[in-house]
Amino acid sequence: MNEAWEVLIFIGMIAGMAAILGLCIWAWRDGNKKDGRSSQQYEELIQFVEARGWSHTAWFPGGGDRYCGGDPLPMQGTNIPIRDHIVGEFRGRPISCFEYNSREMNADGPDSVRYATVFAVTMPTPVPRMVIKRPRALDKVNARADALFGGGKVMALGDSEFDEAFRVIANDENFARSVLNGPMAQFLISDLRAKGEPLRFQECELLTWHQGRLRAEDIERKLNYLCDVLDHWPAQG
Repeated sequence: MNEAWEVLIFIGMIAGMAAILGLCIWAWRDGNKKDGRSSQQYEELIQFVEARGWSHTAWFPGGGDRYCGGDPLPMQGTNIPIRDHIVGEFRGRPISCFEYNSREMNADGPDSVRYATVFAVTMPTPVPRMVIKRPRALDKVNARADALFGGGKVMALGDSEFDEAFRVIANDENFARSVLNGPMAQFLISDLRAKGEPLRFQECELLTWHQGRLRAEDIERKLNYLCDVLDHWPAQG
């Protein structure tokens, strides 16, 4: 009888391990369907970079450290790795873009992978940190967290149309007003791309980002938007 129970227990263990393995494979395949990038898309990315004379680094440990402090990277960290780090020049400005991924518990399942892609254009001079993004339903609840971790004070410009459309978090309110009072604010209100493209001014870079993998077809569109924003940058006297 004992031997029979041992066999049944052993079979149950094997079945349980097979079920867990099957679940992991299903989750991996399901994640690839949602956020996957095919080998053809990766080859297209490399060809896109090479055709423009840009450089590509597949794995860059520590490359994400300078971007910590807000979406889409962690609030803080060291030796944050990034993937597909691309550096080059676009419309006369130095640019970079990369992919960042993290594992977390979310609606897609336990320990699932979240991908984010960041695009950056270099500015001629360093500026105080400022984030411009679309309002969210929980903004009032998150105001204190944004003030602590989002780069400064949550502020209103005083332009009802702009304040309804955007949320500004700045660590230098006077600077933010000097930038946003005038052509920059009007451009953001009128340009349809601004509705889905968050902006972060940080030191000598202007960034935008989105959730998902880095693909060749997104790069010029995102960089064009960032360059258009900087074309409306007010002269700083």
